Amino acid sequence: MSGVCRSLDDDRLSNLPLALKHIILNRLPIHDAARTCVLSKAWRETWTTQPCLALNMLFYVRVIHNKNQEAAQLSAFSAAVDKILSVRTDPISDFQMFIPPKLHSHHIHHWIHLLPKEDVRVLKLDNSQNYACLPPSYLYDFANLKELGLFKWRLSPPPQSRCFSNLVSVDLISVSIFAPVSFGTHLQVLKLHGCTGIEHLVFIYFNNLKTLIIDFIQSKSVNLIRLLSNCTRINILVLNDFLLEILGPDPFTVKTHATKMVNLKTLDFCVLSFILLRISNCLCLIRNLPNLQKLRVTLDFKETRSNSVDSAIESYLEALDWEDVVLSKLQIVQIHGVIGVRSELQFSKILLASSPSLKEISVFCNREITSFNEKMRIKQEFLQLPKKSQQAQLLWHDWLL
Repeated sequence: MSGVCRSLDDDRLSNLPLALKHIILNRLPIHDAARTCVLSKAWRETWTTQPCLALNMLFYVRVIHNKNQEAAQLSAFSAAVDKILSVRTDPISDFQMFIPPKLHSHHIHHWIHLLPKEDVRVLKLDNSQNYACLPPSYLYDFANLKELGLFKWRLSPPPQSRCFSNLVSVDLISVSIFAPVSFGTHLQVLKLHGCTGIEHLVFIYFNNLKTLIIDFIQSKSVNLIRLLSNCTRINILVLNDFLLEILGPDPFTVKTHATKMVNLKTLDFCVLSFILLRISNCLCLIRNLPNLQKLRVTLDFKETRSNSVDSAIESYLEALDWEDVVLSKLQIVQIHGVIGVRSELQFSKILLASSPSLKEISVFCNREITSFNEKMRIKQEFLQLPKKSQQAQLLWHDWLL
């Protein structure tokens, strides 16, 4: 009887639709996916047909297990990748690879060249453990890419290249751009983390962009004004405060371009330093976003503050005329990194007094504030701030998330 039950179970497993088998395999590391070949005859080659191939850091760590010499590790990794690609029977639509330290570039060029350029829709290459270098030239042949992720590369597409014209999502980390590049009119998500040369991005075609994240950027050559002007459909914007300086001291300039962003609902300042121009431009941007619903600000006042700067910014905020400002759609405010200076309170007071629809303000105390009494003092001061919205709740957190 047990043999009959086992046979029935095998049949159920064997007769699963191929799409469901691929869903199961996509949730397994490649080593475990390959082991499913022993389940039954129907599963024998299924892992070689799955459209997603993730040769990530976990794959690398498992390949080099028990191999102490660098040469042996690189040899084992390259042999494993060669073997996997050689047994593939169906096209790969999603390819992700971690590049081990000191791996010779000819391996990477060879593997990328083997990929079916018409079929690949997702391509992610993690070169974080090496010096930044140019990716294989074949990268620019993947005309049907929908999602591109690059970590620590040097990007220099050929002149007049339209290789990225179908992209929907781009995530670049520590990437240096050396030539003009457009990611096409279909782009909806653009993430730039610690990148250089982003002045080479052709912003005029970003008219469908909905999510824009720019952080750890320290280049004054970024044309943020032009970027904001051409990205009117953005609904999520994440900036570091250095970019606020690029907007300049003219509030009319900020207002002119901010009011065009009628779809912006979420604004996130991943860093806001104790610098007057950045704070003033931050508030100017906030007040001119007509449909803003969620605001997140991570304060970094500790490093740039001094008594004179404290006093100047507090005086500026107290004198700021916001009586006519109504942030009618703002519902959620998160303030991270609070250390208890008067300027933080004044900054928060301005927002609370202008937000009639506010439902929640979350305050995250900086983790370096360890004194219980100091935390209670800061919390009480925030609780006493007047609110325009009677339903607004203050949620206090003892640490910076």
